[in-house]
Amino acid sequence: MEILELSLHNFRNFSAKKVLFDRKLTVIIGPNGAGKSNLFEAVSLLCGIRSQKVETDLDLVKFGKNTAKVEGIISESPGRKRLTINFLVQDGRVSKSFFVDNIKRHFTDFLGNLSIVVFHPEDLDLVSGSPSLRRHHMDMVLSGVDREYARNLSSYQKIVSRRNRILFRIREGTSKQNELDFWDERLLSHGKFISSYRSAFIDFLNLPTGEASNLKGLSWELKQSLISEEKLLKNRERDISAGITLSGPHRDDFRFMFRERDLEYFGSRGEQRMGVLALKTAELEFYQVKIGERPILALDDIFSELDWEHREA
Repeated sequence: MEILELSLHNFRNFSAKKVLFDRKLTVIIGPNGAGKSNLFEAVSLLCGIRSQKVETDLDLVKFGKNTAKVEGIISESPGRKRLTINFLVQDGRVSKSFFVDNIKRHFTDFLGNLSIVVFHPEDLDLVSGSPSLRRHHMDMVLSGVDREYARNLSSYQKIVSRRNRILFRIREGTSKQNELDFWDERLLSHGKFISSYRSAFIDFLNLPTGEASNLKGLSWELKQSLISEEKLLKNRERDISAGITLSGPHRDDFRFMFRERDLEYFGSRGEQRMGVLALKTAELEFYQVKIGERPILALDDIFSELDWEHREA
C-alpha cells in the first residue's frame, strides 16, 4: 500500500501544498514549524485517524478560512484510488465529508482504504498517559482493518451515551429502571464484540514469533472491564448513583510490560520509546495479516533519547 500524492488546501499552516512521494522512501526535512508533522497528520486523516493534537476539527482549518481539503492518491492492489476529505466551517463548527474516487461515502465506509502506522514523539504518552489514549489507539488500529469493528464501536458509544442519560434521569426520579433493559441488551451485544476483538489484538501483540518486540521481555497486558447480564443487574444501583455506566469496554486499558513490570513506572525514557516502537512494528505485522498489504510507515524523530544499542535495534 502506497500514497503517491498528497494535496492540501487551507489545512493547518498550508494554503496550498502538493507532495509527491517516492514509492520506496520519502524523507521530509525542514526547520521547526515548517509543517512536517502536519503532513503526517493529513495522511493519518485519510486513514480515518483523528488527530490527538487538536481539541476540535476547527483547529485543522487554516485560520480565517471557511473551507479546507485533504486529498490523496493511493496505489494498492488492484489499482489507484483518490481519497478526499472536505472541511466546511459554519457558525464556528466544522462538518466533514468523505469521498472515494469522488463518490461520497459514510465515514465507516471511508475507513480501510488507506492504512498507516505513525510514530510521533508524543506517542510516548501511550505508555504513561491516560487509559483513554490507549483505548483510542487500539480502536483506530482495529477500525482500520475491520469496518465491522468500527460500526460496532460507533453503536456501542452511542448506546453508552443514551444509557447514561437514562441513568441520570432515574437518579433524578424522572425515569424508571426498566427503561434500562432494552439498552442493556444492546450494550451487551456490541460490548462483547468489541471485547473479543481487543483480546485477539493483544494476543497477536504477544505472539512469541515475529518482529513485534526489540526488547526482550516486553509484553502487553489487557485490563478489560467485562460485562454480562448478571453484572449489569448487580451494578445497576451503583450506576444509577453515579449517573454513568461504570463497567464495559469503554473502561478498558492495556499496559506496556517489561519483564513483568509496568513501563510507565519502571521503564526509562529509552525503554518507553522502544516499547512504543515495538508496538508500531507489531501493528505493521497485524495489518499485513488482516488486510494482506503492508501499510505506510511514518516515523517522526525516532532516534532522540535512544542509546546506540537501541538505535541499532
